[in-house]
Amino acid sequence: MLDATSGAEIGAPFIIAPPEGSFLQAAMRAPRQLTIALHQQPLIAGTVVDKEVLAVLEQTAKQLEAMGHRVVPAEPNINIEQFWHDFMVVVCAHTAFTIDNIERDFGSQHIKKLEPQTYNMALLGRSLSAVDLAHAKHGWHHSQYQTGLLLEEYDMILCPTVPTPAVKHGVLPPSRMDEMLMRSAELLNKGIDMGKYAFSSGMIEKLSQPVLSKMAFTLLANVTGLPAMSLPVGMSKKGLPIGMQLIGRMNDEATLFSIAGEMERAGLFTKSAFEK
Repeated sequence: MLDATSGAEIGAPFIIAPPEGSFLQAAMRAPRQLTIALHQQPLIAGTVVDKEVLAVLEQTAKQLEAMGHRVVPAEPNINIEQFWHDFMVVVCAHTAFTIDNIERDFGSQHIKKLEPQTYNMALLGRSLSAVDLAHAKHGWHHSQYQTGLLLEEYDMILCPTVPTPAVKHGVLPPSRMDEMLMRSAELLNKGIDMGKYAFSSGMIEKLSQPVLSKMAFTLLANVTGLPAMSLPVGMSKKGLPIGMQLIGRMNDEATLFSIAGEMERAGLFTKSAFEK
């Protein structure tokens, strides 16, 4: 499917290098011996990685070593206090932009159908300045650079996909932040700098932590634009899937597919509960 659909969109602002050969062929051939960075430190402060997730991470590292690869503990040199802030500023600004487009193209009645979190992110985005966005984008580039330096020494990064097994539906929405922002909506819409205060005071970090902590490992690929995948290699005691994430070098999807194919052929992928 990816071989059939990949390629640059006309007028796209960013175009990556085309792959050498097909992704299907890459998945069918074994990779060379790889040196893999074991990334264990969450990029959101206060995140606790579940013991079952850590056990699957350790198990996956050992399985990769048994297959002939090197797995070495190594972390990207990223300031996690700045990392979450830069992520939130960029996402909130782009959410505001997207909602403006929805309203322009389809009418204001569709904005009412958005989830409260989405609407509130747009409120924050509108309260920040173009300079705030430029600073945050610069922070993204710094994270890209530091991760690129790490991947000059290592072929890819191994880490959990999320720090816990799946949580129950309805647990994650940051209802306290929703309530605070909804009360502040009139001030935000009048241009009062509530957004800057919310960020600088640590309010947003504290109230959004339950959601951000679940993204403590996936954010790295989101921010850097590097290719990444989640592999189904573990199960919790309650029968919930635990994924491990591999993040590759820029434009190197082929190596990710190769090692995924090798792991699948070795029988390391877990089966879904309904297949048992």
